[in-house]
Amino acid sequence: MKKLAGKTALVTGGSRGIGAAIVQRLAAEGANVVFTYASSPDQAKKIVETAQASGVKALAIQADSADAQAVISAVERTVKELGGLDILVNNAGVLAMGPVDTFALADFDRTVAINIRAVFVATQAAV
Repeated sequence: MKKLAGKTALVTGGSRGIGAAIVQRLAAEGANVVFTYASSPDQAKKIVETAQASGVKALAIQADSADAQAVISAVERTVKELGGLDILVNNAGVLAMGPVDTFALADFDRTVAINIRAVFVATQAAV
């Protein structure tokens, strides 16, 4: 029996890189998986299909983690469509870099919104 059979996981930023690997590993361990992505619906569809090949339910939700309501909605949709939420992986993140004297405040705000605020919002919504 797979260790996570019957569990449901939500991974923020799960359509590429480390997030996609986490989605695939959770699916391989038997968890139904939901993940968010900001862009690239074709890539998200491929990850869903790969996860489903492990015999689990999989769902991709387009949600920008900088948007608190989109994060909350992703948690709510996970619960509604898959009947609950057992595992939350706050994976979404961005890295904006540049000289401090020319670094745009908007880039800083987006980094904080995704890397810090979205973790709090998703965790609070999941609880």
